[in-house]
Amino acid sequence: MLKELKEKIKDLVDKDPSGAIEEILKIDEKERDYEIISEWGRAENNIGNYGKALELFMSIKEEGEKDEKWYYRVGYSYSGLENYEESNKFLTRAIEINPEYPWPYFELGWNLKKLGKNEEALKYLEKMLEFQPNDIDTLLTIGDIYFERPDYDKSLDYYLKVEELGGSDFVLNLNIGFCMNGIRNSEEALKYYFKALKEASDNTLLISQIGLTYGELGDLEEGIKFLKKAYEMGRDDIWLNSELGWQLSKNEQHEEAIKHLKRAEELGRKDSWIYNQIAWNLGVLDRYDEELEYLEKSKESNNDDDIWLESELGWTLRNKGDAKKAIEHLEKAISLGRDDSWLHMELGLAYGDVDEHEKAIEELKIAEEKGEKSIRLYSGIAWNLGQLSKHEEAIEILKKVEELGREDIWLNSEMGWNLDAIGKTEEGEKYLQKAMELGRKDDWIYSEIGYSRLRNNKAEEGIEYFLKAKELGRDDVWLNSELAWAYDEMGNYQEGIKYLQRAEELGRDDTWLNSEYGIALGRTGRNELALEKLFKAVEQGRKDDWIYSEIAYNYGRLNKPQEALDYLEKSEKLGREDIWLNSEKGWNLNELGKYQEALLYFKKVIEMGREDEWIYSQLAWTLEKLNREEDAIENYKKALTYNKYDSWILYHLGRCLRKTGSFIEAIKYMKKASEKGELNGWVDLELAWNFAELGEKEAAKEYLNKVKNYLDINNEDVSKDYKIINSILETIPNFFS
Repeated sequence: MLKELKEKIKDLVDKDPSGAIEEILKIDEKERDYEIISEWGRAENNIGNYGKALELFMSIKEEGEKDEKWYYRVGYSYSGLENYEESNKFLTRAIEINPEYPWPYFELGWNLKKLGKNEEALKYLEKMLEFQPNDIDTLLTIGDIYFERPDYDKSLDYYLKVEELGGSDFVLNLNIGFCMNGIRNSEEALKYYFKALKEASDNTLLISQIGLTYGELGDLEEGIKFLKKAYEMGRDDIWLNSELGWQLSKNEQHEEAIKHLKRAEELGRKDSWIYNQIAWNLGVLDRYDEELEYLEKSKESNNDDDIWLESELGWTLRNKGDAKKAIEHLEKAISLGRDDSWLHMELGLAYGDVDEHEKAIEELKIAEEKGEKSIRLYSGIAWNLGQLSKHEEAIEILKKVEELGREDIWLNSEMGWNLDAIGKTEEGEKYLQKAMELGRKDDWIYSEIGYSRLRNNKAEEGIEYFLKAKELGRDDVWLNSELAWAYDEMGNYQEGIKYLQRAEELGRDDTWLNSEYGIALGRTGRNELALEKLFKAVEQGRKDDWIYSEIAYNYGRLNKPQEALDYLEKSEKLGREDIWLNSEKGWNLNELGKYQEALLYFKKVIEMGREDEWIYSQLAWTLEKLNREEDAIENYKKALTYNKYDSWILYHLGRCLRKTGSFIEAIKYMKKASEKGELNGWVDLELAWNFAELGEKEAAKEYLNKVKNYLDINNEDVSKDYKIINSILETIPNFFS
């Protein structure tokens, strides 16, 4: 009877492990022998109860020490608990007992891969294939190792073998697609991506890759369609925004391209590629000031000389009106090896802008020799000839420009001016009248349009018109003040400061200027300077809730919580009572250690409707300081719903869980907190404590030893916890003595 039951249990362990456990629990404890307990442990492993499985295996340790399967199963449990080093000890022993037993080879390979020891992992996985040449898990794992290198050719060998054996799931098709992309076989990549799409139509990674692949094939419309779909479905990372921005740019959708490229920058991409892409698109849209910002960022991020960057800087600076600097960059591009018609034309036009007209004509004629025959080129030659009083020659070139199709204000203005200069005033006047009919505009009209756009909440358009006015020569207090305000309205405070400085240089020194200066400096992290300007505005007569709120904001960022609270009180007395003010009050009270008071404000803020990562993490931290760990846990988990990768939140959640005795859950969150490496030492200390509480001595010691690499164990805070953990460890018996 027992023999039949054992066979039934053994069969159930693989098919229905929970059912197997139910059958085992029906057996009298006295009849649960080594074989039954082994199967019990195996069933627990199969349902992911690795700790329970380990407990069961250790209860039959004496009998199992000669059994390779016992060692394999213990190793499997440790692997499930992510204790790979300990797992490997048992798996290695299993192989020593029976080198022909295949499964420890796979598990060892898997563990070593997890430990980042891919070369060692390959040895064991390839050994596994000697026993089980068609084992899909082994083939996939080897394929994954080569994929990570990356060695797409080798990876494909294994993935395609899995496919031959009947494997055809989402991950396999996705990875084969990646490999096909890697070896530049984009059409074949698409085939596998669409196979995967049948199984996971909502997978944004897959949809993104389809978009990328269409882009590589030159089908930008399809590429953009799939990339946008991924974005609309919630993927919003550096890679997607970079790729979407690039494809939109290639498809001449520049505004959209800028939006996504800037989003990639916001998310953390800070390299020359992203800056160059943003800059180029801004340049196409004639947004030269913004373009220049990004070109300078690119230059700062790239120590190597770059021909394209120097060329683009020259082009942008000239369009912005700084021809002198433009020439420096254009000549640098020539010195780096660029020698084409475009560059010589741009250099010629720039020389004209600084009144070096002979040089200008020389460069423009070089551009013509190299194949440039454009209206722009001949217009440039004509204008420079006119400036040299070579009016007859200028007129001849202008006629050529006219023949090429130019019929605008500039052409008519230039023709009129040059004809007048040689005495052909009647003919000249016809051209000048035509320029007026076409709507020649001056700096005043552009200033007025900019003002209107700004007052209609179209700050970006307003800036464009203001900058046109600047290009036309207007540079007074009013225009610079308007530009500063417009940039501040867009949140581009750094650019706004440039124009506030100019307005100040030109003589403006009132409450508006100092208030605006204060907010811009504060938002760019220059809080001391911000306070100087804000207090100056107060001295000049501004004493409203806004100014006191801004002063409080800056004191808070300077870690002066009491001063911040004093001004928040002033603002509140003048009528401000909103989420921001109460949030700031709570935060500053925390900084002063007044946790009970801070708690009241945070709760008030939530009642007022604030629900985000910040408020829940602040509330949780305050509760933690008040030793209300259960409540803190609840709110840390709420904060994680908004940002599941925040190391600080994960760490503090883990601490609270440990304090409440939830050691296994605490370990889970601490391991997540450790992934970014931002809290090295502190996380290790907590992990050591949790493993010690669980009686896992070796794991606890391993993490405790790591603490010394990052923290001073003689530090009062560290030493206290360090001693507690060691005292716990002293109470744990040594099973392998």
